[in-house]
Amino acid sequence: MKKIVLVLLTGLIIGCSNANKTDKELLENDKKALVANLDSYKVSAYKFGKILIRASAEKDSISPEFQSYKADLDRIFNKAVKYDIHNPESLSMLDYISIYRDYKNMEDFIMKTDEDIFPTLIDAFNTNYADSISKQSAYLTGNEKMRVQNIEHAILSAIVILSKNLGKEVALYECSKTHPDLLQDSETKTLLQYFRGFLFFEKELYYLSEDEISRNIDWLNNNKGVDLPFTRTMFQWGNLNNEQTHIGFHALNHLFRGFDRLMMERTIDEKRALDDFEMFLKDVNAIGLNNEIVWAIETYLYVKNEEGEKAITALTKLKTSHLLSSGDKESINESIIYLQNRTPEKAHNHFYDKYFLSKIATKYMFSLLSEIDWKKVVEAQNVSHTEEIFKTIDNLKVFIEHLENFSSTESLEKTGNEIKNKGQSLWNKALDLAE
Repeated sequence: MKKIVLVLLTGLIIGCSNANKTDKELLENDKKALVANLDSYKVSAYKFGKILIRASAEKDSISPEFQSYKADLDRIFNKAVKYDIHNPESLSMLDYISIYRDYKNMEDFIMKTDEDIFPTLIDAFNTNYADSISKQSAYLTGNEKMRVQNIEHAILSAIVILSKNLGKEVALYECSKTHPDLLQDSETKTLLQYFRGFLFFEKELYYLSEDEISRNIDWLNNNKGVDLPFTRTMFQWGNLNNEQTHIGFHALNHLFRGFDRLMMERTIDEKRALDDFEMFLKDVNAIGLNNEIVWAIETYLYVKNEEGEKAITALTKLKTSHLLSSGDKESINESIIYLQNRTPEKAHNHFYDKYFLSKIATKYMFSLLSEIDWKKVVEAQNVSHTEEIFKTIDNLKVFIEHLENFSSTESLEKTGNEIKNKGQSLWNKALDLAE
């Protein structure tokens, strides 16, 4: 009982503390939380794989420390990534033990090194997979290098977030490496900014997300004539013209900023959230969008305003969504019963709260991302070696999954038991890793 009271008091203190902080202070807290989120083995192993690829194309020494590891990085790249792009399972247990030992020796270097000091992934693939005639002699530099690696990070963040082996931690890392504010005004810039905002929201970094999306809303307001063909494709708005697509995308930015603010703790944040939701509905009604996100926000506002009949209509539509589980739909039925009995507050508390709202929005975004053929997206940008790029990403997932088996003493002991009968030398190498 004492522990429960302590937890409740701690939560109350934190809540009160945040309630008295400014927007700037809360944003700085999220920036620190982002750094902490990136300090994980999965991110470290993934970054190791990325540096293996990008450093393989590096011709200069960069630093004495890098030069001391260059031979090892190239050796591991040739064995683990390039060795046989169509046969990722051919590495032996001994190979992985050896690679893991090398990784541990250079782990500090990997974690403190910015991968963007190396050539882009495109340059690396051109170097490693192009024939001698088509290999380019000069790598991308300056603004063009920055533009390309921003796109690389953004596409990878979208691809890996749907991956079982890599997922949200790695997506957040890739997202943190994008810098849309350094790009020229374009559709690429606004999509990068929106996707960063979405990923920050998904990782509960609400103040970072709000800041990102607020800047994107300002940009959209000042660039109403920007061409948005990929946005139209991404959100499946083939029936909308460019002006309508701009309005729809503007709506989605207000939608997720509203979610950010709804999840915050200050009274002013909830008021701001309601303003965002009102703008969202104004935009979508102007272009005739009608889906689960619209019905969800309508229900929330109708319940808030105690407009029971309208809320029931919106909930009835929402119940048809394929994004909802059978449990969600049962809860909707219960909420409809509460509203029919004129108890909107009970309906709101019982089911229709901010967590349910955010769940629907997140599922909606994931469903859109999962339907995008990212390979075609890359090919449409006239990127060379697209086939090798995507096959290498698949190989990297396998590589990291196997490497992760050596990330804890428990895993090492399990691995040791599996290989114990394969030779005393191999067994001793596995045990050495646990020391």
